[in-house]
Amino acid sequence: MYRYGDGTPFPLDENFIETLTMAVEACTNAFIPLSELDNRRTKAKEMRREGDAEAARLSELEKTLNAAFAPHLTPSPKPSLTQQVAQKIAATAKQTIADTKKQIDQRVLQVEAQAAPKTSSDAVVKALRPFFNEHQLPKAAWIMSWDVRGAEPHADAVATAGKITAAFSLTPDPYRQPIRVDQLAEGVIVHMMKKGVFGKAKPAPVDLGKYVMVAFERTGLEHSVTLKESANKASAGLRFAVSEKGATWVTIGSTGDSEGEPNDLDPEDVAPVRSLAERAAAALKDLIIHRTLVDLSFSGTAIADLEDPRTVPMELLGQLTPLARSIREKSRMSGEFVLKRDIGDGRREELFVPRATLAHQFARLPFEYRKPFEDMGITAEETQPSITLPVRPPASPSTPPPISKVEFDSKTMEYDGDEIERQKTIVETKKP
Repeated sequence: MYRYGDGTPFPLDENFIETLTMAVEACTNAFIPLSELDNRRTKAKEMRREGDAEAARLSELEKTLNAAFAPHLTPSPKPSLTQQVAQKIAATAKQTIADTKKQIDQRVLQVEAQAAPKTSSDAVVKALRPFFNEHQLPKAAWIMSWDVRGAEPHADAVATAGKITAAFSLTPDPYRQPIRVDQLAEGVIVHMMKKGVFGKAKPAPVDLGKYVMVAFERTGLEHSVTLKESANKASAGLRFAVSEKGATWVTIGSTGDSEGEPNDLDPEDVAPVRSLAERAAAALKDLIIHRTLVDLSFSGTAIADLEDPRTVPMELLGQLTPLARSIREKSRMSGEFVLKRDIGDGRREELFVPRATLAHQFARLPFEYRKPFEDMGITAEETQPSITLPVRPPASPSTPPPISKVEFDSKTMEYDGDEIERQKTIVETKKP
């Protein structure tokens, strides 16, 4: 169990100090190409403004030339040499001005293409990949699928937290082959309608133990399990979908397509099928540990299509901000983010990171990219801890104990006796 620095329970069962540290590093690396994109955008706007101004000047030049050549361009049956020269010069000037405008526009378009948002999307995904590969955002909802029906087994997952959706590819090891049902759960028997000898359909028990699971999908609402009669050949099978309300089944043909509409499973058959789905989920749950971020989207729009890709790392930091600020407020040590973890036997482990260490990473960024970190409470300055102990009053100066009159007289007499002996010694030494 994790706790805040003041000992109160922390809401997540994870080392959020590591999550926060990795998020700061990943978002800092993501903001670097985004700040470069901002510079390219500024350059593109300036280039467009200069291009439009230059095109306007060329248009004015063309008007001036046309006005100058106008007296010499009057149509006549037999143009003079001057008219012929004027026509050639006017045509050449017009073509030259048109070509120059085209060149200017092409250069502007080239610079604007370099400033397109999608030019930085790959760099942003690359920068954020280490964070999403190792950590997850609070309240992330996962969808996972596994399928070994094709030439190569594949597995993938999707994690959604707020407006951010992260898509992953998973390593299917060690489950690269179909899995026998009896290896996952025992006694999975369902009742299916089968035709009798005389063609009348009757419910008959079907033992799924010898079937193999070839596909599985887990969402927030249900688990889907696809079974086949044989792992070595194209064969028919069944697909079960299990939710909180119950379960359905549908027949799968040898090609893998559903045959008909899903049917409600008999109530007595729901429990064993639910057990199978839960066992399958437990067996495959560790696949998401070995994941690789493929793409990010924001509110359903892929990052490559976003007008402003910065919204993704900004949203990431925004989702971590409430917890980061609460950790800061409840940390006893000045200038640190502190968490504690119960490790048993009445002991706790303290986890911490200096805020100055985190602030050093994004210090080189422009202000607009430093601000979201500072809003999280990540600043380099020292602060007083939120929990302070009462200050003890200074001790009063020590004074020797009072001396009684008898003690005083005895000490005085002792002193006088010593003084008399000293004076007698001095007198005796002065005698001739």
